[in-house]
Amino acid sequence: MFLKFKIWKARARSYLGILALSFSLNTTWRIPRDAFHYGGLTFALLVTIALVMVALPVVLLQLSMGQLSQQDPVGVWTAVPLFKGVGYLRLLITYTASICVIIYLAMSATIFLYTINNSIPFGVCTDLLDIAGQEPEVVNYNATLCFNETFFSPIREKPEYYIALSLLIVFIWLLFPFILYRPVKSLRVIFFVLGPTAPILWIIILSAAGDKTSLSWFSKRDDWVNLLRPHIWNKAIAQALITAHVAGGFLISSGDSIFVTSDVEWTSLSLVGSNIITVWFGLIVWFALGDAEAGNDVFAVLTRTYNFTIEKNLSTVWPILIFATLFLSGLISIVSLLYPLYDRFRRIQGVKWRYISIGSSLVGSGLAIALLLDHNALILLEDTVLPFLVNFTTIIEISAFVFVYGWNLLLHDIEFLTGRELLRFWVWGLCSVPGIIAPILIWWYTTHYLTAPQWTQAPWAATGLTAATTITIIIIISFAIYSVARQVQYDTISKMKSSIRPSRHWGPRDPIAHYYWLMRRDEADPHAPRSRYHRRNLGQFSGTSSVLSIPKSQEISDVPKEVKRRSNSDDWLYSYRKEYLAELFEMHYPTRRRSKSLDWPKTIDKVKTNSRTSTDASVIIVENNVTSKC
Repeated sequence: MFLKFKIWKARARSYLGILALSFSLNTTWRIPRDAFHYGGLTFALLVTIALVMVALPVVLLQLSMGQLSQQDPVGVWTAVPLFKGVGYLRLLITYTASICVIIYLAMSATIFLYTINNSIPFGVCTDLLDIAGQEPEVVNYNATLCFNETFFSPIREKPEYYIALSLLIVFIWLLFPFILYRPVKSLRVIFFVLGPTAPILWIIILSAAGDKTSLSWFSKRDDWVNLLRPHIWNKAIAQALITAHVAGGFLISSGDSIFVTSDVEWTSLSLVGSNIITVWFGLIVWFALGDAEAGNDVFAVLTRTYNFTIEKNLSTVWPILIFATLFLSGLISIVSLLYPLYDRFRRIQGVKWRYISIGSSLVGSGLAIALLLDHNALILLEDTVLPFLVNFTTIIEISAFVFVYGWNLLLHDIEFLTGRELLRFWVWGLCSVPGIIAPILIWWYTTHYLTAPQWTQAPWAATGLTAATTITIIIIISFAIYSVARQVQYDTISKMKSSIRPSRHWGPRDPIAHYYWLMRRDEADPHAPRSRYHRRNLGQFSGTSSVLSIPKSQEISDVPKEVKRRSNSDDWLYSYRKEYLAELFEMHYPTRRRSKSLDWPKTIDKVKTNSRTSTDASVIIVENNVTSKC
């Protein structure tokens, strides 16, 4: 009964974690913002296809490698040390995405607090229009103009808003090293609390403030023209990978914590399936709340909330609830992004990792504050830099594991975790992921340079793409050279060959699990070099037979064979010491029966003591024995 309770508890943890991850800020902020620009139905279909064909195999790969090795996104590359730089690219992605999310968190919290004290429309966002012969009419600014006059106003004109946002960013980010003081326990508590809370709040908002007539904006005929452009395809793949939480390597680190006992195959299906449902649900919620154009600004969901509150004359309770729900979704996103980073700090620095995490929070807060000065830089990160880094890193990661590490070994590793034969669908999916992403990425990449790139004008897409490409290549090449140099071989060719083979540290950390894992791999490929130690057979050094080396068939003969007595030990030193002590005892005590003890110090002490007190007769006996032997 107790065992069943533990199994049920582990499954409940996994499902609550999946539910919480499904309602991250990506499904409630980023994807709706892109859907406003490209079309709701069009973008939802592309994201769904990308989740099934691209994200699903990558989720299985990262969960399996994380659960097998129990490592972070960098440590997992002991499987193929040459591509260790890919792990650091994952950390770069998670840190860059954290900078964007912390801005969204601070903005949601600021507007939430401001709305509590000032009902929508804000007093500073209204004006009086004088009409001859009539009473002055109150004119409300739209959300874009209102936010440009308040929260997004230039720092020289209204510095109080910028200072308030900056202080809130620093406070929130410095809070997370203490929230994640015990990362695994804190992560579970956050997911278990926010997992059920977020969907309940969104259902309440949709039921009370949603309007069916507004869903006509969800599908428009002009939106299908966007399928002829590479931006929507590349962005849909990137958003699918970020939504599935594989972009920053969270699933690798969670294989040692949240999903340590989960079935990787069913967990992958559950995570991607719940993400698909949440994507469609989130888009329906936002399109049901209003039919006004929200633009392509990164804060499109906030402006949409402000506009439909004024249009429908809703109570202030509903925008406050929406801003609070966005903040909760942001908490889920930020902890899932920071966890792989803190996990890496913890593994390389031990107890000092918290000091490094506080330092990284200060650096990230400074970069986020700098991005507030110009929203075009934030748009550059969201629309150009992050999609390129996510898609390019995924291509390299899948190619390294499938084609360098070997799809056959990868298949056996996953089957070792699941305990059953893996469907070929997964293998085909993993092999096809690079072939799906690479053509779209090349199409999108070349478009930025073929269509008269604006190098010095905002949002600096061509400049940002060139810088991101340069940084990516430098990281991969630098860590590849470092990994090759650290190999123990003597010549360069041998070092390079060794760097594409699994390190001796690769595999399960538990010794027993590691032994059975190696044994399974050896049985799968009997012609491969042995990767585990094989114990020597008993009697191998003495030359005698052993119970472990009995032949299957023996010839029956009536002729008696000479029986050679086998030593009790195959250790040469032990046998030599034993024979020497026996001869020494016979020399000094020829008439006594030798003791069975082989204690060297005690025997020597007895020999010395007796030799000093021996009589001349005993000396004569010893000499006679020696003479007779000669």
